[in-house]
Amino acid sequence: MKHSSYLILACCLALATGCELQETNIDPNVPVDVPLQTLLPPAEQSVANFLSGDAAVIAGIFSQYFVGFDALVQPLDRYVVDNDFFMRPIWQDLYATSLVTLDLIVEKAETQQSPHYAGVGKTLLALCLGAASSLWGDIPYSEALQGDENLNPAYDSQEIVYQEVQRLLEEAIVDLSAEESVFSPGDDDLLLGGNLERWKKAASTLKARFYLHIVKRSPSAAEQALNALAEGIDDPAGDLRYTYNAQEFNPWFRYQQSTPNIRIDPLFRDLVDDDPREGALIKVTFGEARIGPFYASETSPLFLISYVEARFLEAEALLRTAKPGAQQALDEAVRTHIDLVTGGETPPAEIDDYLAANVQLTGSLEEDLQIVLTQKHIASFTTIEGWTDFRRTGYPILPPNADGLNPQNPNGEIPRRFPYPLSEELFNAQVPTPLPGLQDRFWWDQ
Repeated sequence: MKHSSYLILACCLALATGCELQETNIDPNVPVDVPLQTLLPPAEQSVANFLSGDAAVIAGIFSQYFVGFDALVQPLDRYVVDNDFFMRPIWQDLYATSLVTLDLIVEKAETQQSPHYAGVGKTLLALCLGAASSLWGDIPYSEALQGDENLNPAYDSQEIVYQEVQRLLEEAIVDLSAEESVFSPGDDDLLLGGNLERWKKAASTLKARFYLHIVKRSPSAAEQALNALAEGIDDPAGDLRYTYNAQEFNPWFRYQQSTPNIRIDPLFRDLVDDDPREGALIKVTFGEARIGPFYASETSPLFLISYVEARFLEAEALLRTAKPGAQQALDEAVRTHIDLVTGGETPPAEIDDYLAANVQLTGSLEEDLQIVLTQKHIASFTTIEGWTDFRRTGYPILPPNADGLNPQNPNGEIPRRFPYPLSEELFNAQVPTPLPGLQDRFWWDQ
């Protein structure tokens, strides 16, 4: 099935939208009578767009994957974040497109006795909510998505949002296991082609991801993550990925072609120096280091949750619960990622040498967490998860940018959160007051 062609580039999105309404409640004119099989493809595309747009660029700069190259993006290197130009399109992608369409899919699926569609919708809804809360903390949800019925939706606490994420994923797994469904996804499912077993495993792996997000707050998070991973993705073929094609190029490819205003951070180049993956992750052209061919070619896939991440989550959770097997899980994660990004062309002996030199656990919890999270940081390149992992664990150790001290970021440290968009400040009376700053830590970061 051909993808639709309206994928919007990260930085171009902010220029393309002129809407002055409060995005949390924008009715995106999604026709309510459209069949489920017609709603699902653009919904999946919108999720990919949300996770690969400005949010990934900004998180990538904060996690030192990228540096800004021109006047538009360079302020982000100094931790100056325009809460209108940058935040508004991300918020609009989330609320005016992704969440409202997914919510409609779930509602229609339940009305039409089609739990398989409901399970897919709930999985993606949980993914978006968890990702959004990892960026902003408290967000509107329980009173959002109501259009003109509520123009001032209350903000749900991050703790409540994460509980809702787990509830949605649990319900999704039940729905996807239903023996009967009037309608079921097939070729219209651009992510997994209607494979319900793979959707269940993806949902379980997302449960593990979001459990470990709250590891500072929940003593049982690591154990819960392991329980979820027991039913999670167990093969690279089960990766939840959005695949691009000649009708719809990969957004990082398009971004670098049309708005080439980021380069690879020298710290990340140093991290992967002499790494077998270096040439796949980074491409140097005329002395400028950019995102490499694996992540930024015309048809490079976008990974929403993967087997590689599942094994990294497993390694971390095993370490935190003092259970055996962390080294095996870590080796499998790194080996699989090397094979993946290099197309299987790295000789096994070379991978063995890399593992022996860089991926050997020591028996000290903090040292071992640093090894696991540093390797996961490499494998999370171009995603928002690298920044999330740094904030929740402190690893990898990243020095703040030297010129990051400013009124918006008064201590000069790496930001802990996104600012709320100006549209929320202006149009939603329920926006948190006082507005949190970039260094105000939300619930799971305390």
